[in-house]
Amino acid sequence: MKHALFGLLGVAFATACGGTAIPQEQMTASQAAIRAAEVGGDQGDPQAALLVKKAKDQVLEAKKLIEGGENHRAEMVLLRAEADAELALALAQELATRTDAEMAQKQVDELKRRESKK
Repeated sequence: MKHALFGLLGVAFATACGGTAIPQEQMTASQAAIRAAEVGGDQGDPQAALLVKKAKDQVLEAKKLIEGGENHRAEMVLLRAEADAELALALAQELATRTDAEMAQKQVDELKRRESKK
């Protein structure tokens, strides 16, 4: 009976002292978002590239927090990293879409110009 009581006290103490689980799922989600932003073309947009770098730095910060037992703070940093990476991907996609639209507009203008010469 004493062993069970000590076991329960140990669990309660660990939980009270920041026994939050390591945010492995959030780490994976953040790293996946960073990879998606890199593949999605962050190189074409300086702001997107900066956000990807920031997200990578945040993942490194989160790893240090986890090593220090600050799992809850690490999870919050990882959430921010994921959001930054998702924003970087959106910015890169916007740039690609804008470029495609400009090229299409040039083609339309060229066709109109040719048509008007006939």
